[in-house]
Parts: sequence; C-alpha cells; structure tokens
Amino acid sequence: MKKKYGFVVINSGYKAIIYNLEGEARIVDGPQRLFLWREKIEMLTRYTASQNEYLVVKHRDGKLQHIKGPCSKFRVPTIIDSIIVKKAITLDAHEAIIIYRHNGDACERTVDRYIEYGPKMFVPASNEWLHEFSWHGVDPDNKTRQVAGANVFTKLKLIPDQFYYNVDEIRTSDNGLVRVKLMIFHEIYDINAMLAATDDPIGDIISCITADITAFTAARTYVEFVEKSAELNELSNYPHLMAICKSSGVRVTKVVFRGYFAAPKIQASHDEAIDKRTNLQLEFEREQQLQEMKDREMSAEKDRLTTEHNLQLSELAHSQKLSKVKQKHNLEMQLKYATDDISREKAKADADITRRKFEIDQTLAHYTQLRKLDVALTPYILGNSAIPDQITKIVKDSSKSSPSSNVHLHLGTGGIPNPTLTNTTI
Repeated sequence: MKKKYGFVVINSGYKAIIYNLEGEARIVDGPQRLFLWREKIEMLTRYTASQNEYLVVKHRDGKLQHIKGPCSKFRVPTIIDSIIVKKAITLDAHEAIIIYRHNGDACERTVDRYIEYGPKMFVPASNEWLHEFSWHGVDPDNKTRQVAGANVFTKLKLIPDQFYYNVDEIRTSDNGLVRVKLMIFHEIYDINAMLAATDDPIGDIISCITADITAFTAARTYVEFVEKSAELNELSNYPHLMAICKSSGVRVTKVVFRGYFAAPKIQASHDEAIDKRTNLQLEFEREQQLQEMKDREMSAEKDRLTTEHNLQLSELAHSQKLSKVKQKHNLEMQLKYATDDISREKAKADADITRRKFEIDQTLAHYTQLRKLDVALTPYILGNSAIPDQITKIVKDSSKSSPSSNVHLHLGTGGIPNPTLTNTTI
C-alpha cells in the first residue's frame, strides 16, 4: 500500500516503512493511526516458518542468516534483500547427511566436514552446506541398466540396498556371445572411507563386476560356462569387486546370478546338445531304475524272511515268558495263602491271649476292690467256685516245734486229687 498524504491505520501485528521527501525511512509498528504529509508508506511483508521450517535471510550487506522455526520476520527493504522459507531436513533412522562448514574470517578460511545421523530434524547454519551425491542410477527405460549421474541426492541411506545389472556382450573362449544377468546387494559401512575413496561407489561396483564377469567367461567355453554358471553366486569369483570393497567403505554382501542370454544360433546348438544329453540321461536313469527295482525286490524278500524268523522267535520267547510268569504267579499265590493262614492263626492266638489277659485283669481288679472293702476273699472265692470233688485240709501238728517244709499231694488221673491217697505233713 502506498499513500502520500492523509490518515492511515496500521493494524496490530503489522509493520510499515515510511519514506519522506528526502528518502529517509522509518519503521512504524501497529496498532497506530498516522497522518501522512508528502510521505510514502509501504506495509512490510511478514515471513513465517513453522517448527518444520526455517528462514533464509539475505541482508543487503551480504550477510546470510538462517533462523530456525517456529519464527516470523518482517522484510525491511532498507536492511534485508530477501527472505526465503525453506523446509528443515528430516532424517530417518537409517539416513545421514554430510555437512561442510566455513570457519575463520575471509582471509584465513578453513572448511570442516562432519556427519549428521538420523533420526532428527536438521537446520543448517548460514556458513554450512550439504554434500550433493551424483551416482549411477537406474535407467527409467531399462531397470537392468545404470546411467551415470542419474541418481542425485543429499540424504545417504545406510540400510542395505540392491540393484539389477546386466553385463552385455561377454565372449567365451570359443567366441560365444552371452549376456549375464545379476542382482547385487550392497551396504555402506564407513562413510568417511567412502568419501575419501570414491565419488560414485555404484559406478566402481559396476566396473569391477564387469571385469570379474569378463575374466570368468573368457576362461571357459560356452558349454563350460553354462555348467559352471552357478558359481557366479559365490563372492570368491569376484576378486576385483572384493578388493575395491575393502577400501571404498561400501560392502557387497551378495551377488545373485539371475541367468544368461546367448545368441540364437548358439542357443539352438546348445539346446540340441541338451536334448541328446537329456535322452541319454533318461535312458541311463531308466536302466538304473530297473536295477534298483530288482535290488529292492531282493532286499524286500530278505527283509520278509528275516521278519518271519524274528516273529517265530518272538512267539517262542513269549510262550516261555508266559509259562514262567504263570509258574511264578502260582508259587506266589501259594506263598500268599500259607502266609495268610499263619497270620490268621497268629491273630487268633493273639486274640485269645489278649482276651484271657483281659479277663484276668478284670478279675484281679474286682478282687482288689473287694479287698479294699474288707471282704474275706477266700470264702468269697470258694462260694463262687464249683463244688470240688475232694477237699484237702492241711492241719498243723502241735507236737512238732516247727512245721515241715514239704507237702506232698498225689493227684489222680485228670489232675483231680486222689481221695484215697492223701499224705500231708506239717
């Protein structure tokens, strides 16, 4: 907005620059209401950067300033030449960038290099710039062809990667022309070594692998190449490639041989030879299968006879084992029955002894109670006893000064005293 006279309003959050007739300028911040007389006013443009952006401010004195967002800045024409809003550099966990930085004054200026690894958001300082890589890249029209300078980037990927590549027009020792199809897996393991050794590691890999394939093919005829082509999956057949990997900071982890392509005439001759060789191989395999079938029949017959013999031996052994087990069982049952009889007899005798002891203990306890009650036990016992067949009475002889120590009773048959023979001496 330009105005030379009259009232003008500058809203809150805005700025304006006012020029007088002599060309002098002043900055006015809103909110304000001004009266202009023979003056020119211009509203300043505000540039805003979010947290994912930064401002590149170029001053009229040549000074360059980078301001990290979130921020905002008005472009004052008398001081600032231009303001550009740029995106901050976002790095994933598997990415890195190489930054160069100016140090010192204009007379003695040095350059340092350092590496920033992700994940992070990076904003370069005003005295820093990024390394730009220019490598071989995939041809948009042919994925198996690499074009120099087709891959231009600043973020370096540190995860394993791969690409397809065909080595064209390679001649064998018998002048056969073939194309070898490969898939190459690689990864960066030392960034500083890579920066010091090469500016295009993919181009170096292609050159070395072409030399190794050429040497491998030239040392063999077409038939030998076809027979030995599986060896191209082994890294030991790529000496030039392995040598460059040791010093370039890039490691080739695997090379996959995807096949080959030959000229139509050579392929036709090879196909005919393959047909003949295949027919001979089939005939050989047919005869071999017949011989193997006979061997298997004889082996099966031998195994059948051996099985029958082992079965008969097993049946005999089983019969003997059953007989032995049966005899053992019978003896064990007899022993068990005898042991049970003895146990029962012993238990019966123990029960009788226990019962008799119990009766005696009861009788003794009864007599003890009667004794405590001053009951005459002899009459009581005689009264409760059965009438005896004979009563023997022992009487002291008063004519003797001391009683005799011997008493003789002659019992009759059955333990009953004989009533006719009684000799008592006291």
